[in-house]
Amino acid sequence: MKKIVVVQLILFVITALTVVPYGIYYIVGSSGVGDRITVHAYVDNALGVSEGTVVTYRGVQAGQITGIGFDPDTRRARLDLALDGDTRIPTDSYAKITQGTMAGMLNVDIFPRVDHGPFLADGDEIAMPAEEQPTQISETLAHTADLLETIDPEIIATVGEELGTAFEGLGPDLASLVTDADRISAQLAEDAPAVAELLERTVGLTGTMAANGTEFVDGMASARTVAESLQANEDRIASMLNTGPDAIRRADGVLGANEESFSAVLANLGAVGPIISDRSAALRTGLVAIPRGLAALESIVHGDRADFALIATQGPSCYYDNPRRALGDTTPVDLDLSYYCPPGQDLEQRGSRNAPRPNDLGLTNATTPGSVIGPPVVADPILIPSGNELLFFWRSLLEGNTHGIR
Repeated sequence: MKKIVVVQLILFVITALTVVPYGIYYIVGSSGVGDRITVHAYVDNALGVSEGTVVTYRGVQAGQITGIGFDPDTRRARLDLALDGDTRIPTDSYAKITQGTMAGMLNVDIFPRVDHGPFLADGDEIAMPAEEQPTQISETLAHTADLLETIDPEIIATVGEELGTAFEGLGPDLASLVTDADRISAQLAEDAPAVAELLERTVGLTGTMAANGTEFVDGMASARTVAESLQANEDRIASMLNTGPDAIRRADGVLGANEESFSAVLANLGAVGPIISDRSAALRTGLVAIPRGLAALESIVHGDRADFALIATQGPSCYYDNPRRALGDTTPVDLDLSYYCPPGQDLEQRGSRNAPRPNDLGLTNATTPGSVIGPPVVADPILIPSGNELLFFWRSLLEGNTHGIR
């Protein structure tokens, strides 16, 4: 054999001894070359998991299921979990079948109750409490099917047709109504302190009325008598109003004394008006399309079933408590570029200020954090109420709308 061939063979062996173990480690990970421990757990229902199902600890992959069988002594399903030997899991932990992906893939996730030893060893048992296991999708679908069977598709179609007929041709009127409501809401926002004080006084008044229920009923009866008397003397009251110039002059004096306040309100309406008028076409189009959308509700009916979906969002958000300016103040305002939304749990960060950049350049000059408001994200956002709960809620609504008459 030539010397060059011997040298090539030696180099090949050295390269193989170096590359092959690295390749095995890259493909199977540390669990393929390290020590492993096997623990077992018992569960009432192992539907959805199988050999090869991923086992996670605090959300990090820590092993997999290597065996599933039926234990005749406990009459429960037995799961054999092969865990990485270097994963230190406290014995006071429990396992739970969870949904690992939106596609419905299931995992067995281990949750520790303490953060110290002793730790699981080979042959130990880990608890899988029945109350911690999720409801099977078949049971959820069965409850949903029971609920949908109680809904008459013909009633939904009738409701859609009647709503469509009721709103047909009312687009311009609804647009005008929305415009007026926007103006009223703007005025209420300006007078928020006065409204808050009024509501506080109303609470006291309501408490007084509740403490004097009998007297209040008698007062309402007397008010009804007065109203009937006023209606019976409608002609005389109209004549009295026509001959009351003094009252009109007094009202004119009040308006004159508050001329500046009324002018400020009108100035604000003048500022809001162009904004709404620029979007009147879009509002009109949307309101005209509402009857068509209501009529299209009947399209969710397929035979004896009605298909629908509910999409919702949740979580807190940021806001900036800027001081309000006085009425009629139209002077230019310098933009405050120091505001930013501080990072937080389940708090979405949007905008160019929060784009990932090296050395935190995305928050340069950000010195004024916004406040976080809103309810936190619920622990289980995909929790679906049972069919019995939805049926009870639906019956409660029906009884409330019919005053207890079915």
